[in-house]
Amino acid sequence: MKIDFVGTVWVLSYFLYGLSAAFPVSVITTLYIVVFMPTGFVGGVMKFIATIPMFLVPALVSHLPFFSNRSAKIFERPLIVTGLCILANVVRLIVATTMNLYWAIPLWFGMAPEQVLTYFGGIVPLVVFVAGMNVVQGTVDIFVSWFLAFKLRLSAMFGAW
Repeated sequence: MKIDFVGTVWVLSYFLYGLSAAFPVSVITTLYIVVFMPTGFVGGVMKFIATIPMFLVPALVSHLPFFSNRSAKIFERPLIVTGLCILANVVRLIVATTMNLYWAIPLWFGMAPEQVLTYFGGIVPLVVFVAGMNVVQGTVDIFVSWFLAFKLRLSAMFGAW
């Protein structure tokens, strides 16, 4: 894994146009990764699985009863976006760790999950390893998108849901 701006486009599309745009953008980008990147199917699926929480969690939270305004404007406040970033990163970490342990690493390296745990020295070192890049990537995805949408005012120029 490397830090990139692919997920930033997904979250930005959510901030500007909602789930109806974010899902197709994420699927199209995933297909591009699967076909054209050296990580192929495993890389594309892992990118999709790890990045979906970065806009799905804010979408779900925006439907909680204490948000009377269900528009993108609720994300203009830095405190709300920071809380959502933390929550989305927790979900991302759980999903990414599980997928790495039981699917991606075993498939990529031909190891059983037990061998993966032995290689990393247990579940805690595996979580630390997965968190190292995923939390940074998730934070980049949310805050770069937020900055573009609400501080550089792309939401005012292009509209927002």
